[in-house]
Amino acid sequence: MASTSESPKILLTGATGYIGGTILSYLLNSSSPALKNATITCLIRGTDRAAKLTAAYGSRVNPVIYKDLDDVEATAAAASQNDIVVNTTNGYHSASTQALLRGLEQRKAKTGRDVWMVHTSGTSNLGDRPITKKWVEPEGREFNDATDDIYGYEKEREEKEGPYGQRTTELGVVDTGLELGVKTLVIMSPTIFGFGTGLFNKMSIQIPAFARAVLQQKRAVVLGDGKGVWDHVHVEDLAELYLLVIRRILEQGGEGLPTGKKGIIFSANGRHSWLEVSQGVADACYEEGRLLNREVHPVGIPDIVKLFMGDADIAELGFASNSRTVSSVARALGWKPTRGEEAWKKEFKDVVKAVLEQGA
Repeated sequence: MASTSESPKILLTGATGYIGGTILSYLLNSSSPALKNATITCLIRGTDRAAKLTAAYGSRVNPVIYKDLDDVEATAAAASQNDIVVNTTNGYHSASTQALLRGLEQRKAKTGRDVWMVHTSGTSNLGDRPITKKWVEPEGREFNDATDDIYGYEKEREEKEGPYGQRTTELGVVDTGLELGVKTLVIMSPTIFGFGTGLFNKMSIQIPAFARAVLQQKRAVVLGDGKGVWDHVHVEDLAELYLLVIRRILEQGGEGLPTGKKGIIFSANGRHSWLEVSQGVADACYEEGRLLNREVHPVGIPDIVKLFMGDADIAELGFASNSRTVSSVARALGWKPTRGEEAWKKEFKDVVKAVLEQGA
């Protein structure tokens, strides 16, 4: 792809979201010659959003309007005009990912060049079930993307445990990509924190949602004993990883990038327990004068489901599970995340202040 004189054709989904918006800003601000004059096509809902993107970025963006994720015809059509798709929308929506892959297949048939899909997934796919014991792992289990067969592990989980939407979608991306001749690379992220640099949604999901719940209930809680351990990554460090991958595709034809069954990589840059998250939010709320004390109260799955209006399985995976990952592949490719423990500890105060400013 690097040898063609044609400008790179990149489609970004989720450009109005937290992750996608940050990635877009990093792509547009890149000093890479391959990206300096690139136009990024953004598949979005709503003419108002398109107008805001164009007002900010001018001809560097090409907004394409579609109805929503279920609008698979428009999705496939947009992908068929591009060489690289960066997918950052809902990781549980299989139909839209399949449409993107079908579109890329059409693009490859037309141009004869390699086509790529960089897909966003999450490490809850690997999480155990420490409360219900529906899936138990050896204590302290750690997944390394350079030495472990992540694809094989996820396939086994699907067969033995049953489908989990995000994992099912991700495996479908890999399998269909292999079937259609589309090169796929999955970036599987843990808890993402920090404030995004996009035009729209600048806050993550997990910690802000938890902060809102604590402020509304005036009581800090933790699911179970809070001993479950997860990883985290700052959204800007994550955007730098996406940029590194896209530059590698554009400048070197993707040389050295794992694809297909080996192309599932991690993005972790720190580690926390769920009790640490609960205590961090409790402390921040207390210091803002919104809680009477710093105490964190253990609760069960039904309480968490009620608090977040969610699903029992997702509650256990998202607030109690263990999911430890080692980002060996990204670091070997040259990824150098810089926002570590200090940024993580600062997150709780920053998020609580931001949520209060929104009127929580």
